[in-house]
Amino acid sequence: MQHRDETFRNERISLDGKSFHDCVFENCELEFTGDRPPTFSNNRYLNTVFVLSGPAIRTVYLLSNIYHAGEGGRQVFESLFEDIRNQDVHGHELKTAIPDTVDHSMA
Repeated sequence: MQHRDETFRNERISLDGKSFHDCVFENCELEFTGDRPPTFSNNRYLNTVFVLSGPAIRTVYLLSNIYHAGEGGRQVFESLFEDIRNQDVHGHELKTAIPDTVDHSMA
């Protein structure tokens, strides 16, 4: 479902598989469960929070565990965020880049 030029107020909105372009979210909870990712373009967020649940929050817990697993885990985490900053996340595997550390890839 595609939303364009809409204003949402005081509601919880499921994001899974939806597109939001030129929308305004005011006092909303935007929920992502880990299904198909939403797309966003040129939106405004006023007093709005993102809520993760189901597989999405479990993925955040996984990332937290990897980060706290040691130096190799932190390197994997930083590499992932560098890919995010560069818009280069395409389902590739992340591997520990530091020699003699545990491989935290999900392969």
